[in-house]
Amino acid sequence: MTSIAQAPTTTNNFKTSSTLQAKRHNVASVTSGQQGASDPNEARYWTQKLGLGSGKFDSSNKKYAHPKNVNLQPIRASMAHQVVFGPPLSTSKQPLAVIGGPRVGLYGTSATSSFNRAMVRNVASPFESTIEPDRNVQTGGRLALCGSFRNDGRLLAVGTDVGEIRVCDVTMRSTLSTMTANKLPVRSVEWFRNGQNILAVGDDGVCRVWDLASTDKSKPELTLIGHGDVVRCTALWQTSDSKDIRSEWNQLAFTGSYDHTIRVWNVENVSSETEEDRCISILSHDEPVEAICIMESNNPKVPVWLLSAGGTTIRVWNPVTGQCFASVSTHHRKTITSLLAVIRSNENEDKTKSLSWRILSSSLDGVMQFHSWDSKSGSLGHLYSTNLNLSITCVSTDNSGDRFAIGTSDGMVVVKAKGPSTEAKKRLRDPMAGTYAFFQRGMNAEAGEGDFTVLNPGKKRKLRSFDVALKQFRYGDALDDALATRRPMDVVSVLEELGKRRGIAAALANRDEEMLEPILSFTIRYIAKPHFTGLLIGIAHMLIDIYGDVAGQSETIDELFAKLKSQVANECRAQKNLIRLLGHIDAIMAKEEMH
Repeated sequence: MTSIAQAPTTTNNFKTSSTLQAKRHNVASVTSGQQGASDPNEARYWTQKLGLGSGKFDSSNKKYAHPKNVNLQPIRASMAHQVVFGPPLSTSKQPLAVIGGPRVGLYGTSATSSFNRAMVRNVASPFESTIEPDRNVQTGGRLALCGSFRNDGRLLAVGTDVGEIRVCDVTMRSTLSTMTANKLPVRSVEWFRNGQNILAVGDDGVCRVWDLASTDKSKPELTLIGHGDVVRCTALWQTSDSKDIRSEWNQLAFTGSYDHTIRVWNVENVSSETEEDRCISILSHDEPVEAICIMESNNPKVPVWLLSAGGTTIRVWNPVTGQCFASVSTHHRKTITSLLAVIRSNENEDKTKSLSWRILSSSLDGVMQFHSWDSKSGSLGHLYSTNLNLSITCVSTDNSGDRFAIGTSDGMVVVKAKGPSTEAKKRLRDPMAGTYAFFQRGMNAEAGEGDFTVLNPGKKRKLRSFDVALKQFRYGDALDDALATRRPMDVVSVLEELGKRRGIAAALANRDEEMLEPILSFTIRYIAKPHFTGLLIGIAHMLIDIYGDVAGQSETIDELFAKLKSQVANECRAQKNLIRLLGHIDAIMAKEEMH
C-alpha cells in the first residue's frame, strides 16, 4: 500500500498576533525569581504608612490613618535631577529642596508654608491647586543638576551644567560664593563634616575638593584624577573614632563612574601640599555606576559597607580591601537610578519599638524595591516591590523615614508622608474659638450657646486681591498686591492690619531686589506725610534691621536707602527750623504783651 504524505500548510501552524506578543510584566512577575520571598508584613507596613502600594489589608490592624500624598508640579519643563531633605531650621520638619531647571525650589522652610499645610490636610484646599515653593534659589539661568545641604542647614551647594558650584544662603537666597574649574557639568556635590570643604565631581571624570574660605575660586584645594569617564555619584565617610582598628583612615570619599568602577579615596588633610597617591582601592562593578550608598558595619573586619548600583545589579563591598560580599540581581527592567537607606520601625511583642534598616532601589521602570539588610554579613534580600507608573530619577527620605520625596523624569515630585497614628488619643475637649482647629470643624459643626447668628446679607462683595491674600495668611503677597494698586490708603491699611496680626516682619523678610524696591520707594515718598509718619518710621526701622547686613550687594537698593536717609535728614532739618521759628514768634508775642 502506498502511503500519501500530507503536504505541510501554513494554516496548521497559524498563530494570532496576541499569542506572538511578549508577555506584559508586572511587579509580581518581575520579582518572582529574586532571592527572598515577598513579605506580606512588609507590604502592609509600607502600604498603610506611606501609601506605597495598592494592596488591601485588614483595617483592624491599621496603625496609620490616611497617608499623605502631595504632587509638586515642575516650575519649568525639566526633569527632577535630585531631591534633598535638609536639616530643620525654623520648624520641626525638614525642608525639601527640589533641584531641576534653572532654579532650586525650597519647600517647608516655615510653619506657615503652603507645603506644610498641605502635608497635614486630609483633603486638598480649593485655594491652593498648585503648591508654590517657599523660596527659589537662583542659579543665574544655569541648569541645576545636583545639590547638598550643609550640616547646619543654612547653606546649600548647587552644581550646574556649566561647571559651577554655587554656595547659596537658604534664608536670604543670595549666592555667597561661586567656584568653577571648567565648563563641564557637575553631577554630584557633598559637604564635609567641618562645613568648610565641598566634594564635587562631574563629566570631566575628576574629583575635586574645594575650600569655601579660599580666595582663588578657580583652584581647588585637592584634585583626584583616575576615572576614565563621567563620574555620576559620590559619598563621604567620616568618623571621629581615631582608635578604630578596622581602618587606618578616618575620612574616605567614594566616587562611582561610567567607566564601570568605584574608586575609594583618602581625603584626610586635604590642605596638605604633599603629592601622594590617595586612591586606596578600585572596585569593578562591570556596569556603569549610577548610585552608591554607605552603611554602618557591625563586622569587626569591615569599617564601613559600600553599596553600588549599576544597570540592574546591586553589589556590596568592603571598600578598603576591595572584596565583593554580595551581588544581587534586582530584576529591574531599566537602569537603577537611586539607592537609599531607609528606617523601618518594628513593634515587638512587649509593645516596645525597635528600628531596622531597609535598602530601597528605584529605577526608570517606576518600580521601587525594598531589601532587607544585615550589617554584619552585608547580605541583601528582596522583601517588597511596588510600581508607581512613573519613571523615577531620584528618591530621598527624611531622618525619621516618615516622608519620601520621589522625583520623576517629567519634573513632577511626589511627596508621601506618614498619616496620624490610630492609637493616638483624640481631642477630648472642643477647640477654642480663633484657633486653627476651630476653623477646621467643617460646615456641619453645630452652633454653641454663646455663638452669634449672622444673617445672610445677600450678594457678597468681591474681595480685593490683598484681602484674599490676608485671608490665606500670605502676608508678603498681600503687601505686594497693595503696593501694586498705588493707593497710599490701601497700603497703609494693609500695614496696619499686618501690625495687628504681628505679621509685618514676615511680610518684609525674604525679599530680593525686585520685591524690596516698591516698599522702599513707598516709604521714601510718604514718610514725611503727617498721616503716615508714625507708621512708616517703624517700617523704616524694620527694613534697616532686616536688610542692613546685605548692604552693598545691590546698587539700586543702596541708592534707595541713601534717598531714605536724605529724606529723613531733610525732614528733621525742616522740623528744627520750624521749631526755631516758633520760638522766635513766641518771644515776639511775649514782648508785645509786656508793652
